[in-house]
Amino acid sequence: QGSDSVAIATDLVELLDEMRTSGVAPVLSAYGISSLLHHGLVKLPHTEYEDVYLLAMGDVADISADNGRVRIEWSVAYPWINSQSAEDREPSTRMLLDLTVAATERKLIAAGNSGFLMLSSGKDSTAIALALAEGGFRDVAAVTFSQGDDDPEAPIAARTCARLGLKHRVVKLPSDPAVVADTLIAFYESTPRPGVDLSQIPYVLAAAMIDYRTGAVFDGGGNDSYMALLPGRRDVIKQRFRLRGRGPIRLASRLTRVDSPVNYLARSRAMVVLSGRTLRLHESREIYPEAVDTGVEWRTESARTNSLDLIDLYGAVKERHGDPAGSMLKQRLAAQSVGMTAALPFCDHGIADYYFNLPEQYRFDRKSLVNKKLLRSLLLEFLDYDADAIGKQYFMFDGAAFVVNHMDFVRSEIDACTLWDKAGLTLVHDWLDGIGSRPLLHHSILTIFMISGWHNHSRFLSR
Repeated sequence: QGSDSVAIATDLVELLDEMRTSGVAPVLSAYGISSLLHHGLVKLPHTEYEDVYLLAMGDVADISADNGRVRIEWSVAYPWINSQSAEDREPSTRMLLDLTVAATERKLIAAGNSGFLMLSSGKDSTAIALALAEGGFRDVAAVTFSQGDDDPEAPIAARTCARLGLKHRVVKLPSDPAVVADTLIAFYESTPRPGVDLSQIPYVLAAAMIDYRTGAVFDGGGNDSYMALLPGRRDVIKQRFRLRGRGPIRLASRLTRVDSPVNYLARSRAMVVLSGRTLRLHESREIYPEAVDTGVEWRTESARTNSLDLIDLYGAVKERHGDPAGSMLKQRLAAQSVGMTAALPFCDHGIADYYFNLPEQYRFDRKSLVNKKLLRSLLLEFLDYDADAIGKQYFMFDGAAFVVNHMDFVRSEIDACTLWDKAGLTLVHDWLDGIGSRPLLHHSILTIFMISGWHNHSRFLSR
């Protein structure tokens, strides 16, 4: 804003490298760093850099010139509002599978016909595994990362691959502190953004342990927006009992601890849909003196989306911001760190247009809060995979155990980061010392740690 020129790129690395080549060093944004601390993501179209913006689903940048100076007007027309569905597509598991196979093939060809699939035991990555087998692309191996012998994901993924005739490998995360430290430092050296999704660490460690270094890392993400990510029953409760008004918000943020679930109740309507027990403004200012009140924009977002029901709110807020700045960013950064590209077949216009315009009953059930119904039917019909019986499978990264097991590394990276006020870090050291009795503190600790590691090592930052 206010510059005499504007640069547009489809790749952030390319843009940042071009800026440095042109003698324009990227400048960190206080709003961006504050957003990472407060929400675990940066609200679009902002980034961690001043005057560097990202366009995602529905975002529009109207660029004009005024007396030789660039002016940008931002707006959003989020495309996956449920009331805008035509509901006129014929439901067909065969059609959905064919579209997924075609999208997967296009990604594979673009990647030089090489790569691997990050396969969990969940619906989305399992559907991509089915598409690979259906398309005859059995040279693409499936990889599942596991935290131990009691992890339920690996056996389910192994059965899926056995049925499909796909090669399968289970990768256990390294426990050697030196290997973990070296791997994460190498990641932070290569990444243009910190990536503070709580699964970023295991995703990076798993990707680094795999021998593949060409082609694409396939992932099942990218479909929650148009397939509807439904609020759970806890989400409904959090919205129902949420405190209202700026006074209660400030009071609650002072009276509760950072790891208390009560903090959800003190957030604005839009902020409640964001996950994680992250820092409040008074804590971030103690650690990061430049911290700003990022809640202002989320209160504006709450007002903008006030007429939406919870289902559409979770799409227009959580999916619009959370997917590109969280789960999908995690996969892209991890792939980039090992010299590969990210492949998300579900980020395909053909699949999205077809699925979003199905009659609602084939997409989700409001009463039972079950989503992706046609996708569930596809998996049951073509793979005998019963998503309802298997249930929702989450990769449960034990963040508290990670902090305890790698305490020296975590502490040293945080202490070395020049973003933080040294006196203010007393608070963080208290959290580190108390994590044994308050394991939920790992949300805040790891957020600070991941920002610190990136700021300490990234080649994209000037120091």
